[in-house]
Amino acid sequence: MEDYKELNNGANREITNMKPVENQSCYEYWLDCTDMYGEYYAMQHFGKKIYKSAFLRDVDALAAYARIELGLTRGDVVTVFMPTTVQSIAAFYAFNKIGVIVNFVHPLLPPEALKEAIEEGHSKMIMVLDILSKNHADVINESGLPCLVCHSSDYGSVVKTNGARLGELAIKKIFPEIKNREEYTAAVKRFARANVKPDCDCDEIAVYLNGGGTTGKSKTIMLTSRAINELACRVSRIDRIHQPGIEAEIIVLPLFHCFGLCLATHMAMCNGARLIPLMQYDAGLVSRLMRDNKVIAMVGIPVMFKKLMDDKHFNPKYLRNFRMAFCGGDDAPQKWLDDFNKLLEASGSPAKLRQGYGLTEVGSVCCHCSNWEYKPNSIGKPLYGVTMQIWDENHKELPNGEIGEMVISGPTIMSGYYHGDNTQLGDGLYTDENGVKWVCSGDLGYRDDDGFFFFSGRKKRVIIISGYNVYPSDIEKKLTEFPFVNEVCLAKGFSADGKPLLRMFVSYRKGDQEITPDTIAVYNNMLVDCVEKNFSKFSVPRDIHVLGDMPHTPLEKVDFMKLTQKNPEDPVYVEPPKTKESILPI
Repeated sequence: MEDYKELNNGANREITNMKPVENQSCYEYWLDCTDMYGEYYAMQHFGKKIYKSAFLRDVDALAAYARIELGLTRGDVVTVFMPTTVQSIAAFYAFNKIGVIVNFVHPLLPPEALKEAIEEGHSKMIMVLDILSKNHADVINESGLPCLVCHSSDYGSVVKTNGARLGELAIKKIFPEIKNREEYTAAVKRFARANVKPDCDCDEIAVYLNGGGTTGKSKTIMLTSRAINELACRVSRIDRIHQPGIEAEIIVLPLFHCFGLCLATHMAMCNGARLIPLMQYDAGLVSRLMRDNKVIAMVGIPVMFKKLMDDKHFNPKYLRNFRMAFCGGDDAPQKWLDDFNKLLEASGSPAKLRQGYGLTEVGSVCCHCSNWEYKPNSIGKPLYGVTMQIWDENHKELPNGEIGEMVISGPTIMSGYYHGDNTQLGDGLYTDENGVKWVCSGDLGYRDDDGFFFFSGRKKRVIIISGYNVYPSDIEKKLTEFPFVNEVCLAKGFSADGKPLLRMFVSYRKGDQEITPDTIAVYNNMLVDCVEKNFSKFSVPRDIHVLGDMPHTPLEKVDFMKLTQKNPEDPVYVEPPKTKESILPI
């Protein structure tokens, strides 16, 4: 294969082994794209490498189990209540093979929310990890649905999973019984010799995914196999696997997150990478995996890369094999990106940690910076074949340099929002006078004369102070450049007499210097001075609250809604007491 520098030089920079998207399911597209590689390691779990043929055997067996034993057919729905594991990835391809819609659900949802997801999606089966079943057994049993139970020890070497097996035996004794259960390993073993033909229309719905939900209750987005395949094909133009099964990608994002399913997992699968899925993000574990494996890519949200850089086990030389480091899902300060990119350069990696932009509604990423086309503070340029514009309130395109709403059109966009029995295809899309469908992002930005896009913040996050528009994300990015700032968020609040004001919430880094009241006073003054020097007087916060930890959404973004006062009589956010960290922090 071509040398990497040759591959990314001039006209050759978009060479790809990925095949054009045809009328194929995600299952068929993955097999078609990797057929040229023959046998290779497709997965790794607890140190054990899993051949593609073994993984495919289980995918096919699971599809046969669902079709033959459970009678699932095209258009039926299954709820996958799982973190990122070999089994949940196998489930995606198995159910997709026979046209069954996968409803990926956050594995930390409370029982009532799981019940709602099962009922609204009209699910006909549930798939769960054993350690998550304790508080949800009653809901699962009340549903009367068959439940496929997975274990951490299902894949992995005997030596490294002995501890997990002992824990699973304890779980069986302590946890409530799931009555209508089937063990994952038993199902795939029983149907290992069975096979069913693919039965999937690429333009029918493949998955239900939830958006980030940062401005209220999250919406359920419907994506087709074609949209997911088109995304994988287009992102693969940025880079590709040179050594299938040897070059690895650590999957640190959950599959209920579109970024994790469509980009981190499916695109990597179709390129022949060896996937190392993690049930939870652990910066120390990621460091060790980078040390011991030829990890060429990691796709994550900014906080994951921050934790990696700060981890005591991390050594910059572990980045030497990186060719693709991509962060999205939240805005990243340029200074922090520069610091990480210095580590990449020092390690000898040709990559840059690139910021991009996307939404679940557009199949995850739609705009990105590349290693060869990069501009500071920019979210980059649209993917090949994807159109982005900046619109005013009347859906008219604005000139370069003017801030407006970012809108996206192309083959990766959603089919619409899911509303149960009231679902209509196209709901949530805007159709222009030429019949072109657009996703109106709800995000503000602008495009420069070179075609690079810049993110200015959520449309709903614009805070109006004395008639002046304040864009919190611009201020937050500037303040995060201070080395002592951990996270900062500007939110709307009200004074004692009911007048709107700009309130700042900030958490400071616990470094060598002790955080004392005097230190906090100095830090607070430095932040206010910075805003006064760089922004208008209406952008200066009038009220500062220092927190130990910011509230976060399930996707690890700062939850600005919790920090916002909607009405003068609403209480100001108070940091809750610390509780034991979940086993699945994302």
